[in-house]
Order: sequence, then structure tokens, then C-alpha cells
Amino acid sequence: MEIIREKEVLVMFTRRRNRSALYIILPLLLITGFSVSYFLSYDVSRQVKHRPTTERNQAVETAPLLKEVIEPGAKIIYERLYRSCNEIYTDEDDVSTEYVGLTEEEFAKAYKGWVIKSFSPTEVHLYREEDGYCPRHYIIGEKDGYVVVYKNDPDRGMTPVQFTDIQLISLRREYQENIREGIVVDSEERVYQILAEISS
Repeated sequence: MEIIREKEVLVMFTRRRNRSALYIILPLLLITGFSVSYFLSYDVSRQVKHRPTTERNQAVETAPLLKEVIEPGAKIIYERLYRSCNEIYTDEDDVSTEYVGLTEEEFAKAYKGWVIKSFSPTEVHLYREEDGYCPRHYIIGEKDGYVVVYKNDPDRGMTPVQFTDIQLISLRREYQENIREGIVVDSEERVYQILAEISS
């Protein structure tokens, strides 16, 4: 029986020894594995950082950039600042079919003299400054010796909106001078007041 016990003790002792060796070897292997992978990844990242910029960005540069184009049904917003009255006048229109499919650069070439404030496939916002008065104002002036009321049209310029039978030479000198220079009025009601005043 003693021999059996000695063998059992010997077997148990070797098993314990193997286990304790495993407890020491496994952590060492794990630490070694992490260290090696860290240094390998660190070396690779250093190589990428030191690679020339053109090589790193080559994939980005060669990828085609998709540019926005005007879609059918898009709107154009025209914003004009009129210097004489210092007012902004805005109007809106549908995009003509000839501009559908154009990029911002192509559209800018077609609209020289305008600044593109914003550009999207559904809306283009344009801006520019112009001399004269905005379309909200009336200008009492003269044409062919008669008093005429004008209004500024963004597309056609100064356009007569009312012809009168009041002859310029029949008015007092101060009225004649003011009308030749152009009397700027803010409302249609005020136009009729001035016309009644000068004709009486």
C-alpha cells in the first residue's frame, strides 16, 4: 500500500508541477504575443505616416467628384440691390430648360454679372447690384414734352406706366426742373397727389 501511495503522491506532484508551469508559461506567451503585435502595428503606422502625401491621397484624388447639376423644375431667385434707393428687390422664376443639367461653374458662365449666393439642384440664388430705383418706386418724368410716370422693370429698365396730357411747358419752372430730373415717389397714391398738385 505504501508503494501505491508513493506513486500517487509522485503523480500528484508532477501534475501540480505541470499546472504551475502552465500558470507561468501562459501569461508569458500572452504578454509576448501582445508585445509583438503592438510593435508590428506601430511600425506599419509609422510607414504610412512617413509616406509622401501624394501617395496617401492618391485614392482620394483619383475618385471622380460628383458635381451637383440643376434639375428640371428648379427655381432661380434673383436678388438685386438698387443703389439709388438702397433697397433689395427679390423675384423668383422657373429655370429655363436650357439650363437643366448645368453645374454651378457652367451656370455662372451663362449668368455673367451675377454672384451665385447658393446653388443646389432645386434652387439657384443669384445676387447683383444695379443703378437706379427698385420696381417699388415710381418716377415722374417727361417724354416728348409731356409728363409721364415711369417704373423700373428689372428686365426692361425704366418703363412708362402712365402717360398724361400735362404739357411740361405749361408748368411752373420749379416743377419743370424737378420733373426733368425725375421725382421719385414710393406709392401710386402719392403719384396721383403730385399730378393733381402740378396740374392745378
